[in-house]
Amino acid sequence: MGKPAAYDSSVVVPLPDEDEIARSIGDGYDPDTTLNVLKMMSGTGDFFPALIGMVKAVFGEPDIDAKHREVIILRAASVLNCPYEWQANELMARNAGLTASEIDAVAGDAPGELDDLDADYRLLIAATDELLTSATLTDDTLRTLLDRFGTTTTRKYIATIAWFSLLSLFLNGTRVPMETTDKIGQRISPLG
Repeated sequence: MGKPAAYDSSVVVPLPDEDEIARSIGDGYDPDTTLNVLKMMSGTGDFFPALIGMVKAVFGEPDIDAKHREVIILRAASVLNCPYEWQANELMARNAGLTASEIDAVAGDAPGELDDLDADYRLLIAATDELLTSATLTDDTLRTLLDRFGTTTTRKYIATIAWFSLLSLFLNGTRVPMETTDKIGQRISPLG
């Protein structure tokens, strides 16, 4: 596993032109601050409202801790080898309060590498690994999620993992251009 490798391909889906992006995103569109992921999504036509709705839901959900969400995002990026997701969220994870050593550990898979992480982080990493590699959760992991977070929030965590699976596949398939760190700034969400 580890941190994702850079895209190694010459064919990419181009970002929509600025007029198309502006029409989709609306009055709040700023080409200098809108992340490339949102620009690419804006070119999906009728899918865009659903995609942006999910982004708003995942990043605006008060029951999902920002650090927990970042652990899920970075682990999904690592498991699915999604360089855009890792690159953008490595900084967002720091902005959310994860340390550099925690971020590095999230990508790890060597024995003992995760041992120093918070128990919740280890649980969410296990759930992410299981869902993304076997398409389900073990009874032990699901039971632990339910015991730790309760029924409704467990559903939200599972939906969050599933969303970042879909998003990583979309990003890898389209090969969304990387961001510059100054564009990410102090964000903990692609929405600003």
